[in-house]
Amino acid sequence: MLPRRFSWLAATVLALAACTSTPTVQRGPEAEVTFDGLTRVDNTAFNAVWVRSGADLDGYDKVMLQSAGLEFRDVGNAPVSGSVSSRTRRSSDSEFRISEEDQERLRKTVGEAFRIALSGSDRFELVDEPGPGVLLVRGALMDVVSNVPPEPIGRGRIFLDRVGEATLVIEIRDAQTKQIYVRAVDRRAAERQGQQLIQANSVSTWAEVRRLANRWANQLRRGLDELLTLETIPD
Repeated sequence: MLPRRFSWLAATVLALAACTSTPTVQRGPEAEVTFDGLTRVDNTAFNAVWVRSGADLDGYDKVMLQSAGLEFRDVGNAPVSGSVSSRTRRSSDSEFRISEEDQERLRKTVGEAFRIALSGSDRFELVDEPGPGVLLVRGALMDVVSNVPPEPIGRGRIFLDRVGEATLVIEIRDAQTKQIYVRAVDRRAAERQGQQLIQANSVSTWAEVRRLANRWANQLRRGLDELLTLETIPD
């Protein structure tokens, strides 16, 4: 069993995990340790999670959100993504540039999802300033790419298996000292379950983007809420 002082951190891992297997922190000489002293956790729903072993998170009862920005894939001279086309195609056919207007809309959509989710926490108060007892949740979207083709000339429809994808990087730190406790990385596509095709238009495209943002945000909130209920996690 992990010591009591680690249980808060272990619960955060479960928050980011939300999977059927029990997350376990790697041990021994073969354990994967990052440059800044975080140890890899196996069996998580996120693609990768690392934690600071032995961290004491007692006393934290507030969270503060901070955006680390968005980074978009360089797709060269590809046209700007738009709405429809005259045929059905798979999203793997092409990648498209995202307009500055849609980049800003994406930034606001993701930020709003996380703020709404964390404001609904039963355990933590969402605050806007660092201070004692405040955990800083810092998030970034990396390698964002759109699979929505440009608006065509004429009429037609296009169906996609995904509207785009991105990599979410979350770090949980002490808001004052900036000491890092957790890092989680997850790459996901904005797509429907069961490989259902999506008709590409403004309404359906942004609905899938919001769905993905809400999924990430709610996973984080559930995990943070678990911080005060779980005492230990099996090693």
